[in-house]
Amino acid sequence: MHTLIWNDSTIPHQIALENEGQHTRIEMRVVKDVEPEVVCLSVDWSVETLIDAWQGAALPISTAYDDGTLYSQVRVLFNLDNGCVIWLVNHIKMPCGNKISTDRLAWVPSMHGKDGQLVAV
Repeated sequence: MHTLIWNDSTIPHQIALENEGQHTRIEMRVVKDVEPEVVCLSVDWSVETLIDAWQGAALPISTAYDDGTLYSQVRVLFNLDNGCVIWLVNHIKMPCGNKISTDRLAWVPSMHGKDGQLVAV
């Protein structure tokens, strides 16, 4: 398993890549106040290709929504030849004040994140 490094050392989330034969498993551990959420996605790219595509940051492609209780935004983690991997960020502040994560990773074919939006490849 290979752990990616964020450009921002204050980001506690961890992204690890693991070879699964002809696929690579992307595992993201989202750290909030409540037990970390682990979200995974299997893609048809090699670990090396994903490492080369990693820019050390998640690129926002939507405006952040934040009403104090719910934070939501879509970000691109990897732009690849024929699509991109997006991270759907959803953090909820509980009545006790702790934050939990309800995130997801997804593959978007034929699109890239560029200049803050999704564009056709």
